[in-house]
Amino acid sequence: MGAIDFDAFANSDINRLVQASRFHDRDKDDLELLLSQPWDLPGDKRVLVAPPMSAVLSRRLINKTLREYRAGRVNQAMLWISHNETIIKAPWLWDFPACMPFRRLRPCWWDDELEVFRNVALSDWSAVFYLPPPDPVAEFQNRVSRFHTVFSALGRVVFNEMSGEGDWEKSYQALQKKPYNYRE
Repeated sequence: MGAIDFDAFANSDINRLVQASRFHDRDKDDLELLLSQPWDLPGDKRVLVAPPMSAVLSRRLINKTLREYRAGRVNQAMLWISHNETIIKAPWLWDFPACMPFRRLRPCWWDDELEVFRNVALSDWSAVFYLPPPDPVAEFQNRVSRFHTVFSALGRVVFNEMSGEGDWEKSYQALQKKPYNYRE
């Protein structure tokens, strides 16, 4: 994907590691502010989303990322899901390439006293989903191939050739008794 142009929900300490051109400071602004405004992104519109929260709040943030992607305000996105229940809360994720690492990817935090990043021990496994640039088709295929090359060293990369057909939406509606809400 290259450099990160926007880290959707970080803070200045975590952004030292990501080095995004721009980030939304979760220590100063709440999630509602980020969700309510269109994202005006710099550069090539490459986004990292790594929500450090519950499945419901993570779902809202990654659904916002999908809406921005569909609107053309995000060209590429890497979604690092560290709360495994998020995957069942957002079934559209399987329309995109995914990596299921053999070991958990560990988020970290900045320790001011030691001036070093420290790992967070998770009880959940993690996954990475990639939203490649939609156009042109050759660029889409090139980026998916690059994702596979880079992430296959970490774990199993999965991409369904039938992805994008929306066949899961009928099943979701039958089970949940309502259509999937991309706004939540």
